[in-house]
Amino acid sequence: MSEQCNQSCNTCQEACSERKEEKPDFSAAPHELSHIKKVIGVISGKGGVGKSLVTSMLAVSMNREGHRTAILDADLTGPSIPKMFGIKEKAQANEIGLFPVKSKTGIEIMSINLLLENDTDPVIWRGPLIAGTVKQFWTDVIWQDIDYMFIDMPPGTGDVPLTVFQSIKVDGIVIVTSPRSWSR
Repeated sequence: MSEQCNQSCNTCQEACSERKEEKPDFSAAPHELSHIKKVIGVISGKGGVGKSLVTSMLAVSMNREGHRTAILDADLTGPSIPKMFGIKEKAQANEIGLFPVKSKTGIEIMSINLLLENDTDPVIWRGPLIAGTVKQFWTDVIWQDIDYMFIDMPPGTGDVPLTVFQSIKVDGIVIVTSPRSWSR
């Protein structure tokens, strides 16, 4: 450490052994009116393995156990959660925030097709816009008193999973896989 060290490593050009680099903080707080106890990410390395089904079944199972559950459908280019729950209504918003739609059994759900004029319209967006929308589902949606939130991710390791894992404190991960048939 230099004798003139003022403990401000951001403005110092010295390469001393005591240097402390500040890592950027990408974390985002949920909406101030939200209360979410546990967040579980549901991921896979490839598509078509049943992530949305597993996410839905986990939410339903926890709901049946008496826990208040929610699903954040982060798979914006392939949103299927509302269809699995038979939801046709649109999410509502006011000056305070955006409100998820509740399933018949009370599971709170937010998905891009709950905001589109026609829920079958394709979402053809690039990574930063998709990642920003997923982050808004966390920061702008008013999630009531949630015990378990399940985040249904798109396949792979693209912008959405990176954004979720950098922005949201995830308490657990479920990795969905399927066996591959080998032929010779």
